[in-house]
Amino acid sequence: MFAPVLRLLTVMIAVMGVAACAGMDPSRVDPFPPINFAKEVPPYRLDVGQLEIVPEFQSPLQRPNVEHLMPVNPEAATVRWAQDRLKPVGTSGVARVTIRDAAVTETTSGDYDRYNGSLEVAVQIVNDSGVPQADVLAKASRSKSVKKSASLNERDQALYELSEGLIRDINGQMDKLIPGYMGSWIAR
Repeated sequence: MFAPVLRLLTVMIAVMGVAACAGMDPSRVDPFPPINFAKEVPPYRLDVGQLEIVPEFQSPLQRPNVEHLMPVNPEAATVRWAQDRLKPVGTSGVARVTIRDAAVTETTSGDYDRYNGSLEVAVQIVNDSGVPQADVLAKASRSKSVKKSASLNERDQALYELSEGLIRDINGQMDKLIPGYMGSWIAR
């Protein structure tokens, strides 16, 4: 009596599993590794008590914006950059990282989709009274074109590379700005 019911239940679960996977692209590779700097360059040891990350940019979550569809978007890459590169080692004050822009938009032309990314990141040292002591600002923009016939994995790879390029550009600028304008907050 239980054997036919068990067989029916097993078949139903298998059918539901196949139906759930029907819309998935089996060639898609997920997840992409986080973009990090921890093993590449030493962090800035800042004489502040804490690190604060403020994501000011608000994605509209609809096209032409596509940052919310990316495997690693510029905002996530910036959060990781801040955590890897800025280490609070002091007892007071805040290193505030504000993500002002992290947009990626898609446009279509002929046989290609073009992705335009922009990233704007501010780093500010703020004392315990909330008074800014020093600040720097870095901006980056990049574009990437992908054939309309590209697979989902190829498209995701291009978007991942776009995010990686943007945050590496920001990192390069910050490597000049932080020592130049925040040198007195870098712990020795």
